[in-house]
Amino acid sequence: MSIADELPQPLQRVLRTLGHELSAPPTRRIFTNRDLDFDQIEAVGFDMDYTLARYRQAALDELSLRVTVEKLEARGYPDAIRRVRPDPEFAVRGLIFDTRLGNLLKMDRHGYVGRVYHGLEKLSRDERKRLYRAQRIVREQGRYVHVDTLFSLAEVVLFANLVHLIDNEPQLWSDATRPSYEQAFRDVREAIDLAHQDDSIKTKIKANPAEYIVEDPELAPTLHKLRSAGKRVFLLTNSYAPYSNAVMTFLLGGRLPSYEDWTKYFDWMIVGAQKPGFFGEGQPFLEVRRDGTVVGEHKGPPLKNRIYQGGNRDGLQTALGVPADAVLYVGDHIYGDIVQPKKSSGWRTALVVDDLEHEISVRDDYAVAIREIQTLSILRDRLVEDVAHERHLQRVVSTIKPEALVDAGASDLLAATQMSEQGAMRARQRFDRLRKHAAHLDQQLRARAAEVDAAFNPYWGSVFAERQDSSLFGAQLEEYACLYTSRVSNFYYVSPTRYFRAPHGAMPHWRRF
Repeated sequence: MSIADELPQPLQRVLRTLGHELSAPPTRRIFTNRDLDFDQIEAVGFDMDYTLARYRQAALDELSLRVTVEKLEARGYPDAIRRVRPDPEFAVRGLIFDTRLGNLLKMDRHGYVGRVYHGLEKLSRDERKRLYRAQRIVREQGRYVHVDTLFSLAEVVLFANLVHLIDNEPQLWSDATRPSYEQAFRDVREAIDLAHQDDSIKTKIKANPAEYIVEDPELAPTLHKLRSAGKRVFLLTNSYAPYSNAVMTFLLGGRLPSYEDWTKYFDWMIVGAQKPGFFGEGQPFLEVRRDGTVVGEHKGPPLKNRIYQGGNRDGLQTALGVPADAVLYVGDHIYGDIVQPKKSSGWRTALVVDDLEHEISVRDDYAVAIREIQTLSILRDRLVEDVAHERHLQRVVSTIKPEALVDAGASDLLAATQMSEQGAMRARQRFDRLRKHAAHLDQQLRARAAEVDAAFNPYWGSVFAERQDSSLFGAQLEEYACLYTSRVSNFYYVSPTRYFRAPHGAMPHWRRF
């Protein structure tokens, strides 16, 4: 029983409205990669898109596709691209475009390519290994492009469908106009970037935010709880003032009586920050109004309770007035929000991963199957070692001459010959038996893993895993994010003085089998 249960009922009710003594649902937990004393965090910053603002992905993908297709048609693409429809399962975060070959890749933490789709068709294991045998292929600049953010999911679907059309309906273009895969990727990227830059997408979201943005009744109380605990709170987003104002008004406007406006939840507000450049030399701070009108360039650190555009990390750090490691920045972009702040500023970081709630639910539903896969993997690995040992033993036995056995104590040459033949036969039989067992076990493992993979995602499996190991995205999350969770309002369920303690790992030779 909690100490709060012994308090008077009115006090208990007020405490619960402030987020105290609440238990988080399993899918709403905050996970820790590196120990973090939240009590020592004096300032908490937030990105906006896919962080404070959680989008209705299917609706946003449909809008993004429609607008981008219109721009591609204006570039001369055939109207057949209108047939492309959003597929929220095919497009996931953490993939890599191979723009030269028209492929989408998913890699494990070691850079090994675990699965590949060419357009909409999955490549066979042999074809995948032929193309991507070497690890660390993504070091080839320009050819490989990461899918770092959920904004890119419509781009994934459109590129894959264009590759499919180029391969299967080449008559849609003339020989002179048919694009290469690389050209198709560049056209898609430029069209979708333009759709964001010219407000083709954002204008529609601003006109009807409820259609595209999820309302979170716990978001305002979460920010209030942080402020009440004495933490400085700031907004740092790449979106510009007019869009930020519309989104934040929808999410926070009129939510709590003590906050007359969304801007009152934040001590500092930086829009159009141009991350990750913000964490380098950055730009000067321009004070702006909500409609984006520039008031003027601001000299020195940004002031409280004003909206600034651009800026740089050094100026904001000075304004915060706290040590760098006393700042926690919460965002969704693994590079712009997590890697760069971690490397260049020393800030602590928390990654918002919308996929996490689905991940946890599937792992809970398939807990027995996942344990079975782990057990089968251990047995398979042991058998593989035994098979390798027996293969070598068989080869060694076959090279031993009868004369050597006579020298080692065999009664005569005939007995030595029989002994050699029997030894070779027994070694071969054991090798064949172990090899068949290993093949059968591997077949079982693949079937069970495919079943669980399909539950996560029928195309790509778990966003966080690949080949019974962390995916490249999962490894980046583990390396750079101090904390990770599914939504900002999960902080509503934790104490502002909590000590987040990471599970301590073990090196392979520490484990006992």
